Amino acid sequence: MPSLSAWERGSTASLFDRIRRETPRTSPETELETLILSIKRQLDNVLNTRPGNCRSAPELGVIDFNDATQGGADIYGKICEAIRQCICRFEPRIAHVDVMDSGSLSNPLEMSFLVTAHVKLDDLEQVMSFNIQMDNHRHYRMV
Repeated sequence: MPSLSAWERGSTASLFDRIRRETPRTSPETELETLILSIKRQLDNVLNTRPGNCRSAPELGVIDFNDATQGGADIYGKICEAIRQCICRFEPRIAHVDVMDSGSLSNPLEMSFLVTAHVKLDDLEQVMSFNIQMDNHRHYRMV
């Protein structure tokens, strides 16, 4: 196994992608697309972890929907802020992030959030937007 010091620090891949060697070198535009896909995979893992489930980082994850409903009426605001803080804290490849409620009025029980994030790779910077929806099992899914 190659040493950790041999890996590039500015790589577009997450640590696990680099360990699995799933990142061929290509053009800067393709690298940016690869970076965005890698970030989405990482966020899928991070956002579906609940605080306290990771011994090395107890604050990793997003509060459970049931925990968000306690002590206040602004459930969506609490969850938006929890998602934003989690992304800022545990996804260093994102420079700036905004999270907004994008739920529909026709189905108020469906929780959906719009995430806008700035991703920077060398001289290229791209704003990525994606939706996160909570499924029936209270897992966050990238849409």
